[in-house]
Amino acid sequence: MTKQEPTDDELAELIKGKTLSVYWYMLRHPEPMTAREIQRGAELSSPSLSMHHLERLRQYGLVEKDVHGQYSVRRDVRVGMLNQFMGKGRLLVPRYLFYATFYTSLTAALSTLLIWYMNWYSLVLIALLFSVCMVLWYETLKIWRIQPFPEGDRD
Repeated sequence: MTKQEPTDDELAELIKGKTLSVYWYMLRHPEPMTAREIQRGAELSSPSLSMHHLERLRQYGLVEKDVHGQYSVRRDVRVGMLNQFMGKGRLLVPRYLFYATFYTSLTAALSTLLIWYMNWYSLVLIALLFSVCMVLWYETLKIWRIQPFPEGDRD
């Protein structure tokens, strides 16, 4: 057990690098796993390195270890770049994905309606919505690329 669990701001400073990769892997695979399974899934070089990162996460109160030696996520915190994702388990997706999908659908629907009333207002509105879509899809893909997981875990 921890003496005092760190705040979310402190966790953002403490969880970086490979420790963040281990935590991300555990968030995406919520079933209890052994250190060796986590080592393979997070593509770490050895089980002892996996144990090191798991013990750090356990010390921070984020994971727990059962009597069988399996680790599971105790507390789901979204700190640092993890704030940019929504969902649970394998369905962790960038937050911007929902906005991008909504505005793309809105732009497509309005484009089909405004084609009948083609004037400069319609063109400006479609151009504005199209530019919003481009920015949102750019941000979604940018965040998707910086996920802290190994190549083998990409779905």
